[in-house]
Amino acid sequence: MKSTIFSKVLLLCLLLALPALGEGALEDLPLDFTPGHVADPALFTEDSYSDESLTVRVWRETIDGCTFNVADITVLSPSQLRTAVTDRGRTNKISTLARQNHAVVAIGGDYFRNEEGGYVVRMQEVFRKKPRKSHDMLVIDGNGDFHILVKSNAAELEKLVKGDVPLINVFNFGPALVVDSVLQDMPETYTYNIRRPEPRCAIGQLGPLHYLFCVADGRGASGSEGCTVETLARFMADQGCLQAYNLDGGNSALMVFNGENYSSKSFKAERSVSDIIYVATLVDSGLDGD
Repeated sequence: MKSTIFSKVLLLCLLLALPALGEGALEDLPLDFTPGHVADPALFTEDSYSDESLTVRVWRETIDGCTFNVADITVLSPSQLRTAVTDRGRTNKISTLARQNHAVVAIGGDYFRNEEGGYVVRMQEVFRKKPRKSHDMLVIDGNGDFHILVKSNAAELEKLVKGDVPLINVFNFGPALVVDSVLQDMPETYTYNIRRPEPRCAIGQLGPLHYLFCVADGRGASGSEGCTVETLARFMADQGCLQAYNLDGGNSALMVFNGENYSSKSFKAERSVSDIIYVATLVDSGLDGD
């Protein structure tokens, strides 16, 4: 819970700053694949970024031989939590996609082009409508809220699809780690080698417009052997996540902060993937065309 107090202070600072910004001073980013604005380099420190619309703090901690790279993120608008995808049939590196889309911080997604099936949505564009009961699903709606559907619950999905709030992004990897503040028991059977120590990647929601990205180093990178998904779930719960979800790990487990690799995997070792999750600033500093 060490990040919770710090995060609440950051959120309070953002809320207190809103009246000073003036109504309409900052515009939401379009809910499509348009890149975010280029963040002002002067606002980055070694372990943080902060402007009128976005606060990010990154840190590392090692628990039981596994190093976790963590980004605590507070945004002003749901439009700042974004995804980027490659052209159909192609893949690209997480680091490249992060730079192309002006990400302040980014992680890999669920590599949806590597598999068939799944109810796949990215920035409101529907790629597939084939829910898989064998997989848990993460839905991020237009308010920036997370909904985790265990075993791709059809009734819950239909309710969300027909609801008043649009579905912005839907992921099909899993399993669920934390649902409604409850740490989940890991299923007896699940794909993706969940019971052996591996590099891992997860995303969580801590509160309204407040998120956590996490990448667990593994396979000996900087001495970290990785973790099981059960250990990852416990870590996300300990950070205070209301909802948390496992994403594509292994060689896809990479965190990019300020255009550089924050996790221990070298850029040379990163896997080319089909999609990333990232956050971007609403502040146009006049650098987008540079």
